[in-house]
Amino acid sequence: MTSYCSVGRGFAVLSLLMLVVVPRAQAFSDADAVRVIGFARSQLADTTREMPDATWSPKAALSDGTWTREPNTDLIEWTQGFFPGSMWFMYQVGSEPLWRDRADRWTRPLELQKTNRQTHDLGFKLFLSFGNAYRLTGNSYYRGVLLTAAESLASRYNSQVGIISCCDWNSAWQVPLVTDTMVNLELLLWASQNGGRPEWRTMAVNHALRTLQDAVRPDGSSFHYVDYSRTTGAIRSKGTFQGYSASSTWARGHAWLIYGYTMVYRYTGDTRMLDAARKVTDWYLARVPADMVPNWDFNAPSQQKDSSAAAIVASALLELSSLETDATRRTRYRDAALRTLDSLASPAYSAEGTNSPGLLLHGVGHLPAGREINTTLIYGDYYFLEAVLRFNPRPPYPWYSKTSFFESQHLLGSTNTGLRTIEFDINPRASPQDGTVGYADSSTEVAGYGSLSMTVRMNPDGYFDVRNGGGYATLTRVPYVSGQTYHVRIRADLTAQRYSVWVRPPGGSEVQIASNYVFRTGAPAINDLGRVSVRTVISDSDFRVLGHTVTAGASASVLAPRPGKDDPVLSEALLDATGVFERRDAVLSAGEEGGTASREGDGPPGVVQDAAEPPAPQPPPEEGVAPEVPAVVGDDGEGPGGCGVTTAVPLPLALLALLGLSLRARRKRLARS
Repeated sequence: MTSYCSVGRGFAVLSLLMLVVVPRAQAFSDADAVRVIGFARSQLADTTREMPDATWSPKAALSDGTWTREPNTDLIEWTQGFFPGSMWFMYQVGSEPLWRDRADRWTRPLELQKTNRQTHDLGFKLFLSFGNAYRLTGNSYYRGVLLTAAESLASRYNSQVGIISCCDWNSAWQVPLVTDTMVNLELLLWASQNGGRPEWRTMAVNHALRTLQDAVRPDGSSFHYVDYSRTTGAIRSKGTFQGYSASSTWARGHAWLIYGYTMVYRYTGDTRMLDAARKVTDWYLARVPADMVPNWDFNAPSQQKDSSAAAIVASALLELSSLETDATRRTRYRDAALRTLDSLASPAYSAEGTNSPGLLLHGVGHLPAGREINTTLIYGDYYFLEAVLRFNPRPPYPWYSKTSFFESQHLLGSTNTGLRTIEFDINPRASPQDGTVGYADSSTEVAGYGSLSMTVRMNPDGYFDVRNGGGYATLTRVPYVSGQTYHVRIRADLTAQRYSVWVRPPGGSEVQIASNYVFRTGAPAINDLGRVSVRTVISDSDFRVLGHTVTAGASASVLAPRPGKDDPVLSEALLDATGVFERRDAVLSAGEEGGTASREGDGPPGVVQDAAEPPAPQPPPEEGVAPEVPAVVGDDGEGPGGCGVTTAVPLPLALLALLGLSLRARRKRLARS
């Protein structure tokens, strides 16, 4: 007779399976985020090679698959900050020095804009570049540039009208505001909280209130611009400069309002800003089409979707949903954001598989002027990435092995000291391997194997071993198989300079392969776990590391799966597709100009590395292997490896299979729609 317990267990399993298979209202997931990030890495890396140098930035895609370019010296052009800002997002995802250096290379040429008083767009130019740089690095150089830029922007404040005046280039206007400026206000608000003048906050709030009063219609729709008299401050005219007519609502101009009022509310906590954000958002959501991507103008008879407006709104709604005090609105705004992201990531709008150099298709720059119509726009891509990272600031993006030491690194900071537990999943995509996951101090630039104090290796003989003093050794051999995922746990005692390692094979129990091994002989002093290297001797992306975490203390043996929504094996097929981007990027990067390092990158400043050069022969093992080690493996062909960012462990295989089918079916439905 079947027990109630077994029936209950069966019902629970069936319920879980139904949750996996039944379509959701919002299907955007961590798996989608991983795919977007992988595609973005490849596209942005390609774009760095297309730009003549870092004094130019991309703007819009051309039909031949290249970008139009804007000089970073242009004082009126507004789009130069989006490209370095996007690369700072890539650095946020994986903490790779490669992306930090790339982003910095395109950020610094914009410093000349900090004294530019001819434009209201200093926020777009400098807060997205220098602001993201300071947020992610804390480097005071970036902060100094931002404070000077804020002073320049504040110089455009017209106290009679109470706005930041825009657009000196348009002689028909006297003291104009445009809805775009709502986003530029972040430069003033941030600066007023970070050493700048307190009155900059007042200027920003006044501008936001005047925009609400004069540019937002009573029903929540909007004008794009309002022009005021230079002498009296009275309104001279209202209209939609880039929209269909004076009485219409231009989609991207309205998106700036949704984004801007949400951002101002975040900085000020002023409920008038929350009410304004609700007003313009509710109008938008009541009129946006079912696919969540608006027409370029809500009132225009001509149909031309604008993905850039949708991307801006998606990012804004994810933030608004986190700030919203009303539970019903909070749910509605987040649902709308995820449905928008799901649409943008679908074949209908994603540039994947096309010749576009960016991420999103079907953007509209300036339709009345006949410019940048139905194309990829760098600012649409930026806000799409920002929305994905607001969905999950650290998506479980896998860290792929690199043949370049510089490219193999990921930065962990300087706080991982004392006794620490490291955990990650590692997946060899080929066999045999010659790759390692190695650790160094935050102050150590990893230039070779000798920089790595602790190293776990998949050796050419087909099993895991661990560096112990002068050579490699293992207590017990745990073989690895191509395509299988293994869980690695390391207990590191930085005070004692020793570490122990366990490996858990798929479906098995943990096996200790190293006990109290000593740090590498001759390696630099290691006071913290500040850098991890994901390196292979064979070829880029031949293994990957997922779910890398570092926690304080020594954890107990982890034998059971760790539950969590960010399972690194959420969709194996999807991660395999991410690897396609990595491998394509590796091939293209091999010929990158300008002293770049290896397949995808730039190498450290001033160092030229030859991607085609085979690995240098390694010296024989040093002496000093700990006496308790039963077997020592030589040092020939060793290669450090890497880490990724997740906290979950594999779901049962049946669930994974069903989930993969569900995701594939959903994408096919989107492709047919």
